[in-house]
Amino acid sequence: MLLVRRSCYIFENRIPSASVPWSPPLFFPAHSRCAHTALRRPYKIEIGVSFAGKPALDAQQLPKKKTIAFSRDHPIAQWRNGLLKWENKKLRSVSAGEDFFYVTQSINSSGVSLGIADGVGGWSEDGVDPSLFSQALMYYASKHASSSWAGEPDFDPIEGTSKPEKSGQSLSPVDIMSLGYEDVLNDPSIECGSSTACIVNIDAQSGKLLAANLGDSSFSILRSSSIFHEQKPQTHYFNCPRQLAKLLPTQRPHLRITDRPEHADTFSTQLRHEDLIILSTDGLGDNVHPGEILALASLLRRGTADQPGVNFAQVFADKLVEYAVGCMFAYDKISPFELAAQDEGFKHVGGKIDDVTIVTARIVENI
Repeated sequence: MLLVRRSCYIFENRIPSASVPWSPPLFFPAHSRCAHTALRRPYKIEIGVSFAGKPALDAQQLPKKKTIAFSRDHPIAQWRNGLLKWENKKLRSVSAGEDFFYVTQSINSSGVSLGIADGVGGWSEDGVDPSLFSQALMYYASKHASSSWAGEPDFDPIEGTSKPEKSGQSLSPVDIMSLGYEDVLNDPSIECGSSTACIVNIDAQSGKLLAANLGDSSFSILRSSSIFHEQKPQTHYFNCPRQLAKLLPTQRPHLRITDRPEHADTFSTQLRHEDLIILSTDGLGDNVHPGEILALASLLRRGTADQPGVNFAQVFADKLVEYAVGCMFAYDKISPFELAAQDEGFKHVGGKIDDVTIVTARIVENI
């Protein structure tokens, strides 16, 4: 149910025409926006990515200490800049702010692995760029995900061999999170920082989804006209999520919060035709109610029904980000964050201005 104060907050009943989003060559063939496979697999996975960094702060709100980003030639910066070309053209966002993400095919195109992370903003007060940790975590996690199988290793029976076509092993989302986190801890270019993490693997052979979520980034699965699953956020206390961290001995006490990948909540399920998976940072959940997400999905399905070839996952991701950004500045709408603040005895009116990053996947069964 949509909660409003004075006026009805409605979706814009206009659907963007089909457009081809930029797809990183590392992940998908240039001729396709879907995760096609070397072997014919029962499931095709359509991917969408959209993001918007929060507006720049004015001079009075800027942290006292200047933060330093990765150098332009740093491997993580080059990888990041490639992914940032996958932008929402309407929002013209060139940055995911303190959020970041990854999308990669698993080994032998056995499926896809998706991830999002939200850097904890409090580090900027100590002169640390919060985006460095989230970008590095996603960078290293994607490397491990791309060299592992989405499910059990398989083989092509036509080749007459029982050995997998490529070496590698299956890694669960918790495994990927753990290995990526370990790499960040061992990377001297990441002095300190922390972030949430959400990682989802989808097996194109079995249609099975495996997920791990730590913190207040989250994921959900829409099935038909209902929310089949909504992962609950993890927090230590209000507005303080569980987080992976790299600390210094001199760190201020309130920043000495660190969790482990094994603290992540895990989930698995069998996916079905036309399921929609949404990974999102809290810029979505703090501003958009679940019922609104369902209503938007339904509206977009109707609006794109006569547009064959449209990448629905991308359209959906773009519209979710656009709507979330609009809700951040809507003071006549009671946001999820406002309700949560009230429950904790705090006064907050309207939406919460924040970065928002969304990765979507649409499941299509091959017939």
